Amino acid sequence: MEEIYQKVAEVFAKRIDEVFESEATLEAEFRRNFPALPFDRTDHWMAIIYTILSDAWLAAGPVVKVNPTGYDKLKILRHAHPLLDYNLFTQILLNLQGYTGMAYLTGDAEKEIERLKTEWPKEYKLTPFASPKAKQMKVAVTDEEKAYNNTLSTLRSLRLISQFTPQVSFRVSPKGKTPAFADSRNISMLGVGSDKYLKTVPTLRPYYIVWQSSMTPKMAVHNLNNVLTGVMIFDAPGIPYPFASKSGGEVLQETLFARKLMYEIFRDVDMTKETCIMVPRMNSVLIVAAADGVSLKAAFERLKAQWPMLELVEGARA
Repeated sequence: MEEIYQKVAEVFAKRIDEVFESEATLEAEFRRNFPALPFDRTDHWMAIIYTILSDAWLAAGPVVKVNPTGYDKLKILRHAHPLLDYNLFTQILLNLQGYTGMAYLTGDAEKEIERLKTEWPKEYKLTPFASPKAKQMKVAVTDEEKAYNNTLSTLRSLRLISQFTPQVSFRVSPKGKTPAFADSRNISMLGVGSDKYLKTVPTLRPYYIVWQSSMTPKMAVHNLNNVLTGVMIFDAPGIPYPFASKSGGEVLQETLFARKLMYEIFRDVDMTKETCIMVPRMNSVLIVAAADGVSLKAAFERLKAQWPMLELVEGARA
C-alpha cells in the first residue's frame, strides 16, 4: 500500500502544483466544481481540494475504485509532504485535516453576548450592538469611546465563536501572491480571548506555539534585481517561486513563518497515528493534539532550538 500511496501522492501533488499556478488556474478549478457560483478563494476549497485528492486516488489508487478513507487521505498527505513546498502544502493540509476533535462553546458565547448587552451603561449614547457591521472609532478618547471599541472587538470574536462548525474552508493563494490568514469561519482571526471557549474531546488538549511579532524571522528576502512598479518582489528559501507584495512583506513574513512551523510539525507528528489539528494565526499556531503532548513537545523542542523566541503554551493562554 505504501507504493500506492506514493503514486497517488505524486499525481495529487502534480495536480495541486498546476491548479495553484496562478489566479486564473485557481478560478478555472473553482468553476469546474461550482460553475453556478461566483469565484471565491475562501469558500468551498475544502470540497475542491478533497475532489482533487479523490480524483488522484481513483486514477492511481487501488484497482477496486472506492472513495479514499480518512486514513487514506492522511497517508497520501504524508507522501505528498516532501513533494510540495511548505506554502502550498499547508494550504492543502488546512483544507483536508478534520476539525471534529475541537469545538467552540457556541452557547456560552451567545450568553456572553447577552450579558454584555444587559450590562452596557444606559447613559451611553454610543452602542456597539446596533449593527454587526459597526466599526471601531479610529481615535478613542473618552471612557465611553474606549468601552465602545473594546466591547465591539469582543463582540466580533463572540459572534465568530457562536457560528463555529467543523466545516471550515481555508483561503487559497496562487504561487507568488502573498498568502493570508482567512477562512470561511474566521477561526484563524480569533485572539487570546477566545481560548476559554475552545473545548476538545477528553483525549486531546489545545496548545499554542507563540512568539512576539517583533521577533518574526525573515522568511523571505527582498529581491532588488526583480522590480515591478509599486510592488516588492521577495524570494523565500525552500519555495521555488518569488512573491509579489504591496504591503512591504510584513504579512508575508508572518504567514510564511506560521506555515513553516506547521510544515515542520506535520513532519514530526504522524497524523495517521494521532490527532494533530493546526490553525495558523498572527503570532501563534493553535494545535489540538494528544493530551500528553509527547510527540508535539518533541517536535517543539526541535523548533525552539532553531527559533529560540518560540514558546509553547498548554491550554488557554492568559
